[in-house]
Amino acid sequence: MRRCSRRPVGDARGGAAANVQALRLVALRTGKRLQRATGACVRGLIAIPISTSSLDGCLFLHKGLSAGREHGRPVQAVSDSKIEKLDEQLSRLLVESVKDYAIVLLDAHGRIAGWKAAAERINGCPAEQALGESWTRLFPEEEAAKAQRLLVEASEHGRAVDEGWRVRSNGSQFWASTVLTTLKDEHGDIIGFGEMMRDLGEPPRAEEKLHAGEEQFRLLVESVEEYAIYMLDPAGVVVTWNSGAQRMKGYAAREIIGKNFALFYTEEDRVAGRPQRNLEQAIRYGHRHDRGLRLCKNGSTFMADVLITALRDKTGEIRGFSKVTRDVTEQVRTREMEAAKIAAEKANEAKDEFLAALTHELRTPLTPALAAAGFLAERATSIAPEYVEELDIIRRNIQLEARLIDDLLDLTRITRGVLQLNRAAVDAHRIVQNALDIAAPAISEKGLRVSSDFAAGEHHLWADPVRLQQVFWNLINNAVKFTGAGGSIEIRTANDESGAFRLSIADTGIGVESGRQGALFRAFEQVSPAAQKFGGLGLGLAISKNLVELHGGAISMESAGKDQGSVFTVTLPIAQEEALATPTRITQPARGSGGGLRILLVEDHGDTRRTLSSLLRYFGHTISIADCVQAALHAVKSETFDAVLSDIGLPDGTGYEIIARAKKRQSLKGIALTGFGMEEDVRRSQEAGFDYHLTKPVDFAELRDVLAQLSELKP
Repeated sequence: MRRCSRRPVGDARGGAAANVQALRLVALRTGKRLQRATGACVRGLIAIPISTSSLDGCLFLHKGLSAGREHGRPVQAVSDSKIEKLDEQLSRLLVESVKDYAIVLLDAHGRIAGWKAAAERINGCPAEQALGESWTRLFPEEEAAKAQRLLVEASEHGRAVDEGWRVRSNGSQFWASTVLTTLKDEHGDIIGFGEMMRDLGEPPRAEEKLHAGEEQFRLLVESVEEYAIYMLDPAGVVVTWNSGAQRMKGYAAREIIGKNFALFYTEEDRVAGRPQRNLEQAIRYGHRHDRGLRLCKNGSTFMADVLITALRDKTGEIRGFSKVTRDVTEQVRTREMEAAKIAAEKANEAKDEFLAALTHELRTPLTPALAAAGFLAERATSIAPEYVEELDIIRRNIQLEARLIDDLLDLTRITRGVLQLNRAAVDAHRIVQNALDIAAPAISEKGLRVSSDFAAGEHHLWADPVRLQQVFWNLINNAVKFTGAGGSIEIRTANDESGAFRLSIADTGIGVESGRQGALFRAFEQVSPAAQKFGGLGLGLAISKNLVELHGGAISMESAGKDQGSVFTVTLPIAQEEALATPTRITQPARGSGGGLRILLVEDHGDTRRTLSSLLRYFGHTISIADCVQAALHAVKSETFDAVLSDIGLPDGTGYEIIARAKKRQSLKGIALTGFGMEEDVRRSQEAGFDYHLTKPVDFAELRDVLAQLSELKP
């Protein structure tokens, strides 16, 4: 005999006894012809020795089939029949010599086909009773299905390994380890199974299971990377350290084990005694939850969520602490951002409410002033000529103040994304001309030369005419404001290469330094000290830019530099053919007196009430006055009206209540007259029953237009 190269027991070529300890010797005969490196053929007997001292290797017993030499010794040929007999005898002797393992052969259906002495000894059943029986008889009745599963597993994978209860012939049970291996013919078809079963006596002891469980838990803890999990002794010294702790804090186990966990706290926390206090509270309450900054090895900090649990023995003595730390920096940052967002939204809402209240208070005193100026303008023929110009100054500045208030509200609407456009097919040339007419007094006052060239062939737009006029007036007004006396302004329109409408307004004013032009379109920006002397809040261009973009257009500005003038260009898409099918004409409102209406005026501001009532009576209306909700409702019960002109905010209620109850009693129209002009305010007025919503300060000409419409509807 000679020993061949050693290989692992688990190798498929090593037979069915792989990985089973304490097997003295298992021999399986093979009829395969083996070939040496020299080319000589041999027939061999393969045996696998598995003992407590060796778990690998194999032994070949062979006899040459042709003359030759083995290690210098002559080898004599032996007949095949003698080799077969020798193989069979040796295989039988080797198998029967196994005492610790029951070797059982099964046919392809799982019936016992081979029952060796060791099987009889371990199971207590003689061969004549076991042969032909189902393999499941070796299992407890409740585990018969398990036996079938092992057969299926071995069929599919070549082998199956199990550990569990088995049944002796006398009905007693024992704990066994089993390796089941498939046996195949030369075609690879399964012809049976070989089972090697070892009697282990009793199941693994509880201590062994506990030790195995502890080992599994230790491996589990060490593999966790999202949490720092480690143990402290009663004094707070680190005694274990997992991979998550190393990843989170930067210390390797050898660097930190043996050091006090206070090392992870900031200097301020250590001075304040926070580490020791946390341990004391864990002892007192069983555990301590803490959140705060913790230090890493490199000196950086992170926000940590920590759970410290006190560990006690059976007597209640403290044996140490478990500590689980989670890095919650990102979660805290996210929550802080969410909280900041909520706070910003609340602050923005508070700002909107403040602006609404502020503008209401600013508008209220402007209403009687503008109404009085309007009333005096209507009677200009009876005023001394030297006062007419002063009257115009008063009226113009009141309107400017109202415009500033409107700009603040417009900016709020834009930033909140609630500004709505009332689009129609409009003539852009007509709107530019209207804006130019409004600016005419200021142009004349400064002696500016204005030239215009409306060359755009396509100039009908699908736009909000009021907002578009606001944009064009802002640009023209800017040119007038920043151009010195005697300067010039050029207003031109054209269609660009894509067919879009383009308006350009060029002036010879103060210009803008290079690099500062983009700031022009930011709210509250004044690009130079020279611009600041002209006043204003710096809102007009910011609002204009947003309005143009809401229309799908663009606005730009060019300047050669300081004192070199400026050119503003607006580009807007033209209206589609279907929008032009029924074009909306921009017509001047009727300027009739609108006289003859019976009006209930509800206003708690004395000056406004007095001025408006005088104006309305002057134009032929019959006026009844109320300064609160109760007075208004009493008037509605006792008189008949064509219209209610009411403030919204009143001492004892709101104008919404008045119009709702008035319309239930009479067929009349409602006109809201209020300092609140946000979209939400307009919507609430409409829902309450008002037909018109006029925002203070109301130009009396606008109010006259509304009353004229009501007069035309009056039967």
